[in-house]
Amino acid sequence: MIQAPPFDKELGMWYYVTATCPSGGVIKASPEDFVVEEVLADGTVVAVGGVSLQPRVGNWTWIHVVKRNVDNLKLVIRLSKALGLSPRDVSIGGIKDTRAVTSQIISVRGDAANLPKIPNVEFLGLWPMDRPITPSMIYGNRFTVVIRSVEKMECAEEALKMIHAVAPPNYYGYQRFGTIRPVSHLLGKALLRKDAEAFLDVMFCRIFPHESDSAKKARKLACRGEYQKALEAFPKKFIEERAVLRRLASGVDLWNAVMSIPVQILRIYVEAAQSYVFNVFLSRRMELGPLEKPVEGDLVELNGQVVYYVEGLGGEVVLPVVGPGARMPRGKVGEALLRVLKEEGLEMGSFLKMPRGLRAYGGYRKARLEARDFRWRVAGKDVELRFTLPRGSYATVLLRELVKPTEPHRHGF
Repeated sequence: MIQAPPFDKELGMWYYVTATCPSGGVIKASPEDFVVEEVLADGTVVAVGGVSLQPRVGNWTWIHVVKRNVDNLKLVIRLSKALGLSPRDVSIGGIKDTRAVTSQIISVRGDAANLPKIPNVEFLGLWPMDRPITPSMIYGNRFTVVIRSVEKMECAEEALKMIHAVAPPNYYGYQRFGTIRPVSHLLGKALLRKDAEAFLDVMFCRIFPHESDSAKKARKLACRGEYQKALEAFPKKFIEERAVLRRLASGVDLWNAVMSIPVQILRIYVEAAQSYVFNVFLSRRMELGPLEKPVEGDLVELNGQVVYYVEGLGGEVVLPVVGPGARMPRGKVGEALLRVLKEEGLEMGSFLKMPRGLRAYGGYRKARLEARDFRWRVAGKDVELRFTLPRGSYATVLLRELVKPTEPHRHGF
């Protein structure tokens, strides 16, 4: 176990489990270098080349969708509008990477015979079904990833061998927080504290070097309180910023301006704050001992149940994703979590004391990221990997153990 660079520490990822030198290299040099194929709970792989499913009589349609560089949420909105449905009548089993080729099931209520033509989206199959696709129906995802232009192949190979022996910590990955502008968790913490001034300070006054010039200019205007000028300066793709500025320019108070952001996006911020707290707590737990060996006070998953660890009992270490729906660990482990919450100015109940639609009840997450069917090969200066991860685990958390980036965005993260 070695220290991670400052960027990772800011996201709660304090450590690497592989004590190897950085291999360097670039992921996602093209979408085809990052292929994500959904794996259903029964083991069926929704492969890029096609999948066979057993239809059932019902008023839902399951659609096999393969997309390239397309955002999941935007696709759901586009489909719902094209089919004349509410967004609630279009469902997915899990959000996939945008900068990738992804293959998954999307379900819609009713008939889906007149599917729209959408750039970089293919509809490969349709099946009538008696229910929508839900996260509980998904085991996880199969990844086929190519790391290009590896600088130190010996470092990559050593890390790959270590990953086989010692599973990495199951951190929430860079995508949860951002790499060009890593602030989602900071916005979430401001929401949980109901601190509108802090929220707006993060949104407009924190400016990062690799943002576009137009975004930097607009943020500076907003930070100075020139809301109308900032609204005119922000490109239309900045949905959240423009929503807030529109209300601020009309004289609405700060909190109600923040609440004008679509609830789906506000919820992403709250969940990012949860993820950050989890990451920091996981880092603290690593300081107490190896993740594969439960210690007194740990929670473990045993036969599908989460229980307190008892010596000789066994089980896989799980950590709470903070919220009132998750129990606290005991002993030194519980003390570590309380310390994290105190340092962040939060408490377990903070996640429940939110407006409807933003309440987060918490749950449990395995401490270790264990990849199934892990294979890799070297081709010149490139490394190709194939592995399967459970739903909710991040491929980039495994890949960071090889690349060890100090500036993740420069390596495609």
